[in-house]
Amino acid sequence: MQNRYQNDWTERSLFYNCRMFTEGFYHGQSYGELEPCIHIGILDFNLMRSQGFHHHIKLLDIKTGEEYNDKLQFHVVQLKKLENAAKEEKETELYYWAKLLAAKDWKEVDDTIKGNPYREAVKDEMYKMSQDERERYLYLREEMAYSDEISRMKTAREEGLEEGRKEGRKEGKQLFLQCIRLKKQGFSKEKIAEECQVDIPEVEEILKEIEDL
Repeated sequence: MQNRYQNDWTERSLFYNCRMFTEGFYHGQSYGELEPCIHIGILDFNLMRSQGFHHHIKLLDIKTGEEYNDKLQFHVVQLKKLENAAKEEKETELYYWAKLLAAKDWKEVDDTIKGNPYREAVKDEMYKMSQDERERYLYLREEMAYSDEISRMKTAREEGLEEGRKEGRKEGKQLFLQCIRLKKQGFSKEKIAEECQVDIPEVEEILKEIEDL
C-alpha cells in the first residue's frame, strides 16, 4: 500500500520484482525453473493515464500483442479511480476489496459490504480490531491474499493432470540435481538414497544417467 505519490514508482516496482525474480534462481537450476514474480501495487494516487482503477501489465510485443513471457507481471490498483470505475469494473470482486481499502470511515465499510455474508463476516472481524489505520489495512491485505490463494487453488484443480505432470517433472529435476551434488561429495548410493528419501534402484538409475552424460 503506497499512500504518497512517487514519481519513480514504476522504476521502484521494476527493481523489486526483478530482484525477487533473480533471487529465486539457484546454482544448478535451468532457466525454465524460475518462478513467476507478480508485483501488486495498491496506490492512493493516480499512476496510469488511461481509464480504469486496475491495470495488469505483462511483457508483450508492442506490434502484435503476442506475449513474450508471463513470469514478470505487475498489478496496479489505483484507489483514487474507484469513484469513476466503469460498470463492469464495479461488478468485480476486486472492486469491493479496493473499496474496503479506500474506506474513510465505518459507514463506507458498511455500505460496501452490505448484502454480502462473507464481507459482513470480515466487517465483524474489523470491528474487533484496533482502530489503528495501519492494522486495518494489513488485515484487509491479508484477507485479499487469502482470497487470491483460494482462487489459485481452484485454478490448479481445474488444470488437474497437466499441473500434476509439471510438478512431477520439477520434483524429478530437483532429485537429479541433489543426486549429482551428493555424488560429488563422495556419498555412496545407499547414503544418497537415505538423504533423498528414495529407493536405491532409483538412485542407481540416476547415477547411470549421470555417467552416460
